[in-house]
Parts: sequence; C-alpha cells; structure tokens
Amino acid sequence: MGTAIVRRAGFPAAFAGRRKTAQELFEIAGVSSLDKDSKSRAVTNILITGGSQAWKLSAGFVLTIFSTRNLAPSDFGVLAMSATAATFLGLIKDVGVGQAIIQRTEIAKGQIDALFWLSVLASAASALVLALSAHPVALFYGDTRLQQLMIAIAGLSFIAGLATVPAALLARESRFKTLAILDVAATTASVVAGIVAVIILRDYWALYLSTLVLTLISTVGIWVYSGYRPGYARLDSETRHMARFGLHVSGFNLVNYLSRNADNILIGKFRGGDELGLYDRAYKLLLLPIVQLHNPIGQVIVPLLSRLRFDKERYLSTYNDALSMVMLICQPGIVFAILLSEPLFRVLLGEHWVGAAPIFSWLGVAGLIQVATATAAWLFLSQGRGQEYFRLGVWTALINVTSFLVGLPWGALGIAAAYTLVNCTVVLPLYAMSIGRHGPVTTRSLVNTTVPHWISCGVAAAVTRISLISLLDGNSFAGLVILLALAYASYLLPMTFFARKRELAKRVLRNVFRKAKTFSEG
Repeated sequence: MGTAIVRRAGFPAAFAGRRKTAQELFEIAGVSSLDKDSKSRAVTNILITGGSQAWKLSAGFVLTIFSTRNLAPSDFGVLAMSATAATFLGLIKDVGVGQAIIQRTEIAKGQIDALFWLSVLASAASALVLALSAHPVALFYGDTRLQQLMIAIAGLSFIAGLATVPAALLARESRFKTLAILDVAATTASVVAGIVAVIILRDYWALYLSTLVLTLISTVGIWVYSGYRPGYARLDSETRHMARFGLHVSGFNLVNYLSRNADNILIGKFRGGDELGLYDRAYKLLLLPIVQLHNPIGQVIVPLLSRLRFDKERYLSTYNDALSMVMLICQPGIVFAILLSEPLFRVLLGEHWVGAAPIFSWLGVAGLIQVATATAAWLFLSQGRGQEYFRLGVWTALINVTSFLVGLPWGALGIAAAYTLVNCTVVLPLYAMSIGRHGPVTTRSLVNTTVPHWISCGVAAAVTRISLISLLDGNSFAGLVILLALAYASYLLPMTFFARKRELAKRVLRNVFRKAKTFSEG
C-alpha cells in the first residue's frame, strides 16, 4: 500500500475509482504535451483559473463595498485585530506540505499520507493555541469582543487545514477546471450569505458567517473531487526531506505574515480601532486584486516550472511571460487608483471612508513593486530553494517592521509612507539579487523583462493625470470608468514597441479565442 509511486503522469494506486484518470486530466490540461507547446498550455490553464478568480474578485468586491457602506470602521478594526493572530496561527497549520507535494516529480501514497497527518496535527495545534490566546489578545487590545470572535475563528482554522493536502493534489494533477468550479460555487454562496448577514446582524459577525460558508463549501468540495483518502503514514528520508522543505516554506510565510501585519498590531494598539479600520480597508482594497490574480497564476505556474527546472531556456521564457502577464494586468489599475484614490473612495465607499485615500495612495506605490516581487515565490518553490526563501523572508520582515516603527509617530499614514519607501529602495533590489543568485532567472533578465512595464507605468500616470486635470471629472462613476480605461490604454501603448511583449499578447489572444471556441462547441 505504501509503495505506490504517484507520478505526474497519473495517480493510479493512490486515487483509484475517480471518474477520470489523472492521465486523462493531464491531457485535458495540456501537461502531457508540455514539450510541444508548454507556454500556450500554461496560458490556457491560467485562463481557466483566471476566469474563476475574476468572478471571485468581482463578487468579493461587491461584498466589500456593501459591507463597508453598512458597517462601521470599528467593525473592520476588530476583524483586523483578530485576523492578525488568527492568520498567523493559521499559517502554522499548513507547514508547507502543499507546496512540498506540488514541487515533487514523484511521490508515494504513503508519503502523501504522512504529510497529511502532519498537516492535521499542525492544524489542531494551531486552532487550540488560537482559542487559548483569545483572552490574552482581547486584553492586549482592550476589546472584549475579540474573545468570542477568535474562538469562533479557531474552528474555521482547523476545518480549512483539512483541505491542504487534497487541494495540493488537485493542483498537482492540473485539475484547474475543478478548482475553478469549486472556487466560484464557494465564493458565490459566501457573498450571498455575507450580504444577508450584514442586513440582519449589522456587525462584524456578518463577515465571519460569510467566511464560515466559504470555508465549509470549499473544504467539502475539495475532498469530494480530489478522491483522496488518507491511509498509513510512510516515514522515510524522502518524507523528512519534503517536511523540511515544507517547514522552510511555512517559515517564510510566517515571517512574511508578521512583517505584513505588524503594522496592524502597532496601529491597533497605539492609534485605536477607527484608524486601524481605515488602514485595513485601504490595504485590503489594494491587496485583494493582487492576491486574486497571483493565486490562479501561481497554481498553474509552480507545477509547470517545477517540471521545467532542468530546461533553463524554457524555464526562463515561461517565467518571463507569466511575470509580464501579471504586471500588465495589475499595474495600470493600480496607477489609476493611486491618482484617483480620493474620488474612488468617495464614489464607491462613501464620504466617511475618504480618510483612507491618502493611505491607499502610498500603499499603491508599494503595490506596483509587489506585483513583481510576489512572483519570487514561484521561483524559489519550483527550484526547491526553501532555505534561501526562508532567509529572504526573515530579512524582508526585519526591514518592513523597522519601517513601521519609524513611521508610527505619524500614524497610519506615516507607516504607509515608510513602508513604501523601503520597498522601493531596499526590498526591490534585495529580491532581484536573491532571485538571480541561483537558477535560470538572473538579475539581468529580471531587469530586461520589467523595464518596459516601469516605462508604461510612467506613461499611464502622466496621461491619466493630465486627463484628470484638463478633461475628465473623476468625481462621477462614469468619469472613473473612462479614466480607468484610459490608464490601461496608455499603459499598453509603449508595450507595442517591444517585440517580446507583442508576441506574448498574440499568444494570449490565440488561447482566449481557442478556449472560447472549445466552450461554444462543447
């Protein structure tokens, strides 16, 4: 039982009885013909998951706008306070086993079972610690509402942890259509439940119930469709190696999370829930679109790059194309939001949220950079460079937390400004040098790939700003839509002068039309 080997070409021993074999699913996803047309297949798979993420982003944005208009800033403040501890301990439950499973070329069923039970143990431990820490955290912030909320979140943390290994197996099999369907179903139910709960409850518990629905539907769906059934653990040297790799990944996630949430802790402790609510909304409205884009591409690109890591030329080409796609999709929208943050908050969220606009503008500049630096995870994970990944996370955390302490005397706006400045001057070069130290992607290739995008950011900013001053009104919804379209158009214009960017655009369009034709005929 424990000797069956799970290869990327199929999981016959581990997952017998599934409706389609893993080999068939790989052929659907295009992985079996990877040598023939890997980049086009990757783009197709990204489009499949990207469609679901577009729905998740749109639906989540509707819930965000609706809840922001109907709940007080202090409600988001208490959620942000509880989320800091909850998400930190939630990262412990993962222990990186998902990435360890995806990254391996071959893996035995018994090894998967060992990683599953390790994940369950870590999930139970983190949920218990979270529940026990509810009272001390409530005392730290001076808000008794946190105690019951954190105990409730502890249960969610354990439930979500149960899906780590089955979800990794779905991603390993390139079953992106299945994952996309589950994402859409869970998100839709979550948003509907959240809106109804906001109308009825009118407090932070409404958003908790939305998350509860999302977690339950997603976890149950992943287990049903993965076909995975845990068995006896197989502990050998390879399993221990995968566990160490997973722990390094988990270690990076932990220190990265601490650095990204130390600002919430400091603002909540020294500036209060109202200011934290403004900061949290500004940060989430910026981060949500970036995360929702990176997630589907990462699901596709990490397994693909793992298979290409011994083919330097194709690895480099595939990564460069994926990086270009991410920057092209995200950066024009961020440029637009930076320049029109005040009317954007006024029109979409209401007058009482305009105070978050200056914070958003500063964080937006950092977001332009993080669109690119976030892809570093794809490289370190696919190349098995877990220890380097962890060290990079430690240095980045120290730099970011130092910037928060420097900016704290000026409140949330000071923290946002300090964070942005260190990301531009220190973190970006640090990431470029760390990535280029080993592997096919060099610092020079990163510069060559990203320079056209930085040029386009400047052009888009200039055109949008001039149009705002001289031609268009940014205080109406119609004006905002026109300016957003103008930002994208002016960003794309400089791209036409670079041959590689033109080639990528043609390939993406071909895959879009091909996929549309397949769906219409099916």
